[in-house]
Amino acid sequence: MSSLKEWWRRRRQESLRRRLVYSAKSRCACGAGFAYDKRTSHTVWDCSAIILGDALLGGEASAAVHSNPCTYFEMLSERHPAAQGATTRPA
Repeated sequence: MSSLKEWWRRRRQESLRRRLVYSAKSRCACGAGFAYDKRTSHTVWDCSAIILGDALLGGEASAAVHSNPCTYFEMLSERHPAAQGATTRPA
């Protein structure tokens, strides 16, 4: 039963990973790229590690400092022509 739950969790996370739009160059203070879910009605850039559930948050052992979510207009999306193929998407 637990293997089914694990499979379902991985499947949902992979679906979310494909939906995320990453910034071309901007990164969170923890080192992960900023991203947003393209299904949302408004763009709010947040740490991709937090969105994917991979980040350790305050109070947990080895927690990193994260930048606050933002609606920066200066932030360049990986989809923008000026990005010239740059992305902070994990390899």
